Amino acid sequence: MVEITAVNRIAIGDIVRRSASRYPEKIAFIQGDEKWTYREVDEMCNQFAQFLLENGLKKGDTIATICTNSLDSIIVTYGIAKAGLIWVPINPGISFEEKKYILNQVKAKLIIGDKRLLVGHLDVYKEFARTIQLTGSYEEFHQLFKEYPMEEPTVDIKDRDTAQIMYTSGTTGNPKGVMISHLAVYIASLGNIIEMGLKTSDVATVLMPSFHCAQHTFTTSFLNIGATSVIFNGFDAEGLLKSVQDKKITWMFMLPMMYRGVLYHPNFKNYDISSLRSCMYAMAPMDRPTLEKLIKAFDADFALGTGQTEMYPSTLMFKPEEQLRRSGSYWGVSSIINDTAVMDEEGIILPKGKVGEIVHRGPNVMNGYFQGDEETKASREHDWHHTGDLGYWDEDGQLLFVDRKKDLIKTGGENVASIRVEQVLLMHEKVGNAVAIGLPHSHWVEAVTAFIVPKENTHVTEGELLEHCKEHLGKFQVPKSVVLVEELPMTTTGKIQKHVLRTKFQNLYTVQ
Repeated sequence: MVEITAVNRIAIGDIVRRSASRYPEKIAFIQGDEKWTYREVDEMCNQFAQFLLENGLKKGDTIATICTNSLDSIIVTYGIAKAGLIWVPINPGISFEEKKYILNQVKAKLIIGDKRLLVGHLDVYKEFARTIQLTGSYEEFHQLFKEYPMEEPTVDIKDRDTAQIMYTSGTTGNPKGVMISHLAVYIASLGNIIEMGLKTSDVATVLMPSFHCAQHTFTTSFLNIGATSVIFNGFDAEGLLKSVQDKKITWMFMLPMMYRGVLYHPNFKNYDISSLRSCMYAMAPMDRPTLEKLIKAFDADFALGTGQTEMYPSTLMFKPEEQLRRSGSYWGVSSIINDTAVMDEEGIILPKGKVGEIVHRGPNVMNGYFQGDEETKASREHDWHHTGDLGYWDEDGQLLFVDRKKDLIKTGGENVASIRVEQVLLMHEKVGNAVAIGLPHSHWVEAVTAFIVPKENTHVTEGELLEHCKEHLGKFQVPKSVVLVEELPMTTTGKIQKHVLRTKFQNLYTVQ
């Protein structure tokens, strides 16, 4: 007989039940014109969990999802958690070969995906596991499990049990599975509530992909506080403006490039967005001119949140009151749930002003890499979680990000932070997006090279951009070349894939 240890457990699924108990008739989610209360969401998650368990799945089994944002995918996500199963969200934007690699590695017992995303490879997916296709019709999805009990299933869940395996993106090799516990997600959600000042009265966006840790942690945070979330399937600037106006959205999370798309939309001034009080951004720098315009135009607080799949976000926050007070690549202060330090190669904690690797401790650190004991061990040297990011503390105890260790450009005996070059380029009024990398060079070893996507309906030259860089950068930081491109290779979560550019342009400076 299984001993049930529910008295003091910490489990993700409990969040939904507790909020349903406090706010049963409050709206939890809105999608289009449809609304669902906390009671309805909790009951559906329970039914879906019962459906999974009564169809042969057992605690610890893995369920892979290939989904975009919808209420269906949210019910799947938290139903899996309630059942004590392991959620493996797969980014729809990765290659089919990468998807097969993940499915094979985790030995998924069930695959749940949007029908349109499974088309073309359905037969192959069925060779891996049973498959459920989501058609986009909530009613059709509910038919699958509506006859199952509405009571939460009795499952022995321990706080350090792996709740989800999320695969990292944007690397050169096979994706790495990050095992995340119930405790990590739960505590991170509470930290977000405290650090971001979330309120039960908030109406928040579910706009970024829910298969990514950033959107998942914020959705969980708003579930925990009993707020309302509005689900979007894709980004449309004017559609978002209309939703903010009509649904009185108070809290928003987007990438900087999305904020720019909204700010410069020709119909921006036609909408009332006065309900907005807080705007979170992440994953890319925000140039100061744009930030100043956004704060004025939105009349809302802006904050930068950072974290990793391996260190469930948010771990650091550059808060609203600091946004225009300081200039530079600030990540701000550590979350209430984390210790953060800067460490040298020998494991020595460095004082303020010294650059080293950013390291963390806290309950939101991953259980480890799936089938990656050596990589897990390496990530925990000197008893800290190593992020692979370089940074330093300023005199006021605010953390500045320097660069990813792998992205630091070593040119002519100098180290150049790619993010510094990118920030300067983004200051130019004709630049829509920018990235800087180091490319092989016979003289400089690595040549600072910039890739620019101009803003729509603008014309800019390489010479113009180089002159701009010379005004704002040191001589060794100025790019040796600026390449104008129509688009940059990006993951679906908005990260620029620098390794793709390095490979494609590795011979840019080769003497013919």
